[in-house]
Amino acid sequence: MEYRRLGELAKIKFCSITPSRSKLQNDPTRWLLCANFLADNEVERVPTVNNVTPDEEWRLNKNDIVVKRITPSFVNYIDFNPKNIFCGNNLIIVTPNEAINAKYLAMILNNRIGDLSQESSVGAVMKSVSRKDIEALKIPIHDIKKQQLIGEIWYKSTELKKKRIKLAELEDIKTNYIVQRTINHPEE
Repeated sequence: MEYRRLGELAKIKFCSITPSRSKLQNDPTRWLLCANFLADNEVERVPTVNNVTPDEEWRLNKNDIVVKRITPSFVNYIDFNPKNIFCGNNLIIVTPNEAINAKYLAMILNNRIGDLSQESSVGAVMKSVSRKDIEALKIPIHDIKKQQLIGEIWYKSTELKKKRIKLAELEDIKTNYIVQRTINHPEE
């Protein structure tokens, strides 16, 4: 099997808003921050708004993969079309090129991010992913049809997991409602 470095398969952009790069503007800008990116490919799509002028390379696009570089590290495949939303500090945007399927790459990164974070942070108090290590990450290359199949299986399993969690939450709400109604109105 052929392996290629992630740096050969995707554009990797580290988002780092420093005071020297944080110029203010009149128009508000929408940002997704580390707190918006959760485990199991869950993205809270409520952006933070501020007037910091963004760097264009931090703009989020459909099919991008966002890596939360500090512990806990997560990988999120962007399956929606963000309109003028940028990524904040400690996030890495991975934009796959045509040689690799985005969902397949997200699955590979999702499976390897914990180990990568551990390897990158020897002796560090807060584990994080380094540029050198993420660019050098070896990705197994299958033919594009197999990549699409594997990527879809991973993506659909994460979507199913989210739906099961939501269903369990709704069942809890229903159960609590029935119990409270029975306690408060026993004659009905």
